[in-house]
Amino acid sequence: MVNSEFFSPGHFSFTQTKGVFVSRTRACILLGNIMLAGIDLCAVAPPKGSITIDAIADIKYPTDQTWSPDSKIVAFLWDAAGKQDLYAARPGEQPVALTDFPMNPETWRSDIGHYEWLSADRILFSREGGLWSVSIRDPKPARVPGFEGVANFNLSRDKQQIAFVRRGQVWVASLTEKTERQLTHLGDGLNVAGVSFSPDAKYVAFNCSQSSDEPFPMPFNGDRVRVYRAVSWDGHMGVVSVYASAGDPTWIGPGAQQGGGGAGFGTQWAEGPAIVHQEFSPDRKTREIISTNVVSGQSRVLWSDHDPAYFTLGGGGGARIAVSPDGKWIEFVSDRTGWPHLYVIPFDATSQTQAKQLSKGNFGAGYATWSPDGKYIAYAHSADGNQMERFISIVNPSTGGLESIVSARGVNYDPIFSPDGKMLAYVRTAVEHPQEVYAVEARPGATPVRLTNSLPASINTADLTAPVAVYYPSRAEDKKMVPATLMVNKNLDKTVKHPAIIWIHGSGSDQNYLGWHPGAYRMYYSMHQYLAQQGYVILTPDYRGSSGYSRDWAVGDYMDMGGRPSMDVAAGADYLKTLPYVDPDRIGVWGLSYGGFMTLQAITTTPTLFRCAIDVAGVGDWATWNPGAYTVGRLGTPVTNPDGFFTSAPVKHLDKLQRPLLILQGTFDTNVPVWETLKVVDTLEKLGKPFDMAFYPGEIHFFRRAFVLRDAWRRSESFFDRYLMNPSNTVKSVRNQSPAPVGAITASAAGGN
Repeated sequence: MVNSEFFSPGHFSFTQTKGVFVSRTRACILLGNIMLAGIDLCAVAPPKGSITIDAIADIKYPTDQTWSPDSKIVAFLWDAAGKQDLYAARPGEQPVALTDFPMNPETWRSDIGHYEWLSADRILFSREGGLWSVSIRDPKPARVPGFEGVANFNLSRDKQQIAFVRRGQVWVASLTEKTERQLTHLGDGLNVAGVSFSPDAKYVAFNCSQSSDEPFPMPFNGDRVRVYRAVSWDGHMGVVSVYASAGDPTWIGPGAQQGGGGAGFGTQWAEGPAIVHQEFSPDRKTREIISTNVVSGQSRVLWSDHDPAYFTLGGGGGARIAVSPDGKWIEFVSDRTGWPHLYVIPFDATSQTQAKQLSKGNFGAGYATWSPDGKYIAYAHSADGNQMERFISIVNPSTGGLESIVSARGVNYDPIFSPDGKMLAYVRTAVEHPQEVYAVEARPGATPVRLTNSLPASINTADLTAPVAVYYPSRAEDKKMVPATLMVNKNLDKTVKHPAIIWIHGSGSDQNYLGWHPGAYRMYYSMHQYLAQQGYVILTPDYRGSSGYSRDWAVGDYMDMGGRPSMDVAAGADYLKTLPYVDPDRIGVWGLSYGGFMTLQAITTTPTLFRCAIDVAGVGDWATWNPGAYTVGRLGTPVTNPDGFFTSAPVKHLDKLQRPLLILQGTFDTNVPVWETLKVVDTLEKLGKPFDMAFYPGEIHFFRRAFVLRDAWRRSESFFDRYLMNPSNTVKSVRNQSPAPVGAITASAAGGN
């Protein structure tokens, strides 16, 4: 038997027993006939508190909260590490599971699609290509016959009709009589989604585009395993009358696909009937809010923003617009004053001067929603001097009067009015808990009621570490102050020096908070709680391009992706070195997605600054990632800005790698496709650079399933422990190391001792 061999190239770890290769670690990944490993998952210190990797992998995540028609119950989706079910909760009572579907034995996932209240006690939802119905009084979900092959749906306001997509066509049906009609006869190859009834149920709007799966050329990969790029084009919106008989839709666009987070934020209908949507110029510098009459097809530009860099509202629900219930006012967010703020403009406005700014100050606003009577808008916002938390207020658009509703420290956002206008349902994270659903009366001074509890009971909240806001000067020439959060466990012995880790958030336009991350990076925040408990100091910088701050900071990465933003991250290591309890020689770095790209930039632009690095699904080359709007706005194209694309392509600079690197990637990643990591791996192999890696078959971009999270976190902890936790474990440069011959036993797959 041969144990713990690191085979090069690739440094895969095997244990051989009777001619069969078996993983020696707890959860190595089978890809073809090769098990990827390279890290001893058992060689880690035991937990120093109640926070464990097993526990944080089981943290649940509630989303999509909506009120019942009688304003008494809140429904929501609750994801338990891949198992998603529908729940309902009456404020003051425990939530009730309305579904309990088994996970698919192949994928270990179970998902609920779109759902809507059918009545005060019944919900209609989609699952696995069909419609289901469940009562909150007797939660026994049943499939609705006659709706097989339904991709998505929308109910009319009176709940009598349903619009849905079947086999690429738009249909309507009577829910009571079970009669149905096909409204469109679109050509083959179109993707149809996002159906939405007009308020009077006389029209149905839908999103439409063309796409194809095109093989992505990777000559280095051979022709036995192929990857495909999903290419989409001709995106626009169509509107068809429910009385149509094979008539041509009224087309709106291009790029007119409204939507964006929160319950009820699909197509926005106004008087006319008309549809209000947003369109962006090809260079992403101009955003227009447009109203189109669905009968005449005539359009009017109501509002226009132009940014000499690129138009961005980042995260925070700022990109969505909302039409008042009577169809006469349009709410939107603009950052033309230097901060993203709330505005309203009349639907029939003839000039942009008719717009009214509702929020003002050195803070940002977003996630706005109208009250049912159209008299108020609830929204989330940060505060002047505190951009790392969110609070909820209500504004009267007519008078401009403001009332604070939720002022509790944390991240409070995405408020939804109850149908009677008396309550708000929203989601909240804090230091003490991850994202939870809350309800509160829509008046100042009301006490919020928590509806969910997503933190495993085994975790003692006293063991959680509160992040604090810090600021430090960038390494860039302008020396601008970089906002960041610092996490130092209260039990850390500050008389001795400890290892530190810099986490680089993804998306480019995301940000960090003084509490649990409310979105897709929540699992990394959880892991940082664990690492802080274990004795690591954690720094999370909001480098240039991050949202939540001023417009100038949000576009600070313009034509400079990985340039000055990388200097912001590098300066984070400089800041950590000023802390007397941090060992300046034991600082690691890691990140996901854009953060993975920035991690690769960090270890190539400042090769010896960090002792080790973990790249999770990072972009290796923006020219091969996606030529779409995201990259165009920030970097142009490889033709218009070849130097910028070369500078920001870490895969072209991996010869500078000198420190240990671990790479993690899911094969079902549609955000950063697997070819980006394959190219990085191939380049490292050809350069003879040692590294560790693990691929997770079927896993998405934001690792979701518990068994994947457990393996990724154990693998990451072991990697950090090996290179950061032990002061005597020096790191040998990997600049000139050559791969060991196949079968040779090496001390490390990542260039250490």
